[in-house]
Amino acid sequence: STMREYSVIAQDELGRYMLGIRLLEYGSTLSSSWTILDVVRPYIQHISYETGQTVFLSILDRGEVITLDHAESRIGLPVHAEVGCRLPVHCTSQGKLFLAYMSEQEREALLLRNALVEFTRHTITSKQALFDELHRIREQGYAIENGEYKIGLRSVAAPVFDSDGRVRYAIGIIGMFRQIETQQFSHAVEVVCQTASRITSSL
Repeated sequence: STMREYSVIAQDELGRYMLGIRLLEYGSTLSSSWTILDVVRPYIQHISYETGQTVFLSILDRGEVITLDHAESRIGLPVHAEVGCRLPVHCTSQGKLFLAYMSEQEREALLLRNALVEFTRHTITSKQALFDELHRIREQGYAIENGEYKIGLRSVAAPVFDSDGRVRYAIGIIGMFRQIETQQFSHAVEVVCQTASRITSSL
């Protein structure tokens, strides 16, 4: 009844509940403040056009990765990066990227709340192995997922920094690459890293 009073939900003449008009107001206010989407969308579309693969922009929220925007692949089987979906941090390229660049205290607290669930035989389920991987990510400046969340899918993600030097977003490419040791995947890595750097400068 409180939510109904504040128009967060509405009730029809049969007593059924539905989402209220106030949520539209909240959503519109939030969307207008997210200028990141206006900045990044042309980059996402350009990368997708150049590589033919699905491109995504992600953010970290409450220990999970959320896709903010995407452009779908034009070649082969389409790979979806559904906007608003939540993904685990330990077995996705964007999730491992966020883990690699956060403070040790933040990382430890997050991993205490999130088990290293095994999704495929390639999923990293050892903390030490994950820490070794995060160290490599910091050194090379990008993260790779090699069939760790879903068999057959491989992705690369690079960091987008805010004005305080924190990794605020991750931009990346996901596709059904045959393997990561190919010229096609190396090109994807190069394009993603260059684009992440340009977006950081734009912001």
